[in-house]
Amino acid sequence: MTSPVHVSAALLGTSSAAESAGVATMAGADGVAAPLTCAVVPPSLDPAGVALAAALNARGAATQAMMADLMAARSLFAATIGVNGVSYTASDVISQTLLSL
Repeated sequence: MTSPVHVSAALLGTSSAAESAGVATMAGADGVAAPLTCAVVPPSLDPAGVALAAALNARGAATQAMMADLMAARSLFAATIGVNGVSYTASDVISQTLLSL
């Protein structure tokens, strides 16, 4: 008897690859955006202009940190679904082998 849950290892592998490609795309876009969001030049040299630039640079750094966390989580998700496909296939092979004895 096989598991009542049908899992397509090929589909999980494809999904894992698509998620990994998404992480690579996000990393590329984030790398391009980092200098633009974290290196804001003050619009004026008075204290208000300098404070505004500092606030925008801090916001850019926070955004970059958030994107790094998001990419790490998405990368872990991609790895998890890839491993699940392999695990389900191995479990089915073991079950079929035991049943054939």
